[in-house]
Amino acid sequence: MLNDIKIIDEIYREGYLFAQYGIYLKKKFKEKIFKIPVDIGLGCPHKKNGGCIFCSEMGRPISVKYCDVKIPLKEQIEKQMINQSKKGFEKFYIYFYPGTNTYAPIEKLKEIWDFCLSYNNVIGLSIGTRPDCLEKEKLDILAEYVENGYDIWIDLGIQSVHQKTLDILNRGHKVSDIIKSIKECHKRKIKVCGHIILGLPRETWNEMMETAKILSLLEIDAVKIYPLVVVKGTKLEEIYWKGEYRTLDEKQYVNLVCDFLEHLSPYVLIQRLSKDKVPDNLKVSPEWSLNRFKIMNKVIEELKKRGSRQGLKYGQ
Repeated sequence: MLNDIKIIDEIYREGYLFAQYGIYLKKKFKEKIFKIPVDIGLGCPHKKNGGCIFCSEMGRPISVKYCDVKIPLKEQIEKQMINQSKKGFEKFYIYFYPGTNTYAPIEKLKEIWDFCLSYNNVIGLSIGTRPDCLEKEKLDILAEYVENGYDIWIDLGIQSVHQKTLDILNRGHKVSDIIKSIKECHKRKIKVCGHIILGLPRETWNEMMETAKILSLLEIDAVKIYPLVVVKGTKLEEIYWKGEYRTLDEKQYVNLVCDFLEHLSPYVLIQRLSKDKVPDNLKVSPEWSLNRFKIMNKVIEELKKRGSRQGLKYGQ
């Protein structure tokens, strides 16, 4: 794990119940930091095999304002910089958001990464990708940025560490790819934020808690936790309307998040607890609000009610 443990300990001493990433950044950099999401138009190597059952055009209909492949990268970055600077944000990460953002020739990727890091107020990159799309040569370039003082993150689509679940989701990669990618990143001091989905088809409570335990043993640096959302035009929607899958209700999800946090190492940063960028006209289920701040507050309420916190059951 590459996080500053002293900062995380300070977060808990101040009464926080989990290792909130935003608080961590403020303490580490002493400035307000914002992640600028950008779309560089990359596809997915797995699309030719049908793609994941929950994926709708690789997330593009779920993008935020100015994170749009139709807008030049320079404009995507600078418009968001201007808007966020007005809110007091002084330093930025560039977050490569929709698609598999290491799925391109290495020369193209390096050109894009170099351009993004040419801004004086950009402190690092956060690159969304798949576990089977992190070739050594690409990681080695990212390692050079780390050596030059940049904070480099891989946002890794993990979802689950159980092969049967990955197969149901048609992820197209193995659990061994997840483990290897985390280890190869850490060898180069590249941080990893794992994206985890709770409430996946046929996955049991014990299996979800095992995901928390295994990621902790792998010393993953951060996680983003999401509910499974049924989106129009996906294979998952077909399964949903056949009655073969039901989404979690809000109470079930909040309780699962709390359970997951309890079994997770206290030193894993929590970047998100929900997914709030799904337009209502595309969302089939669940019907409750996915707003991340609303869900975070409900998680905090439930942890307080339990007298619990992140890592309380870690190691048990």
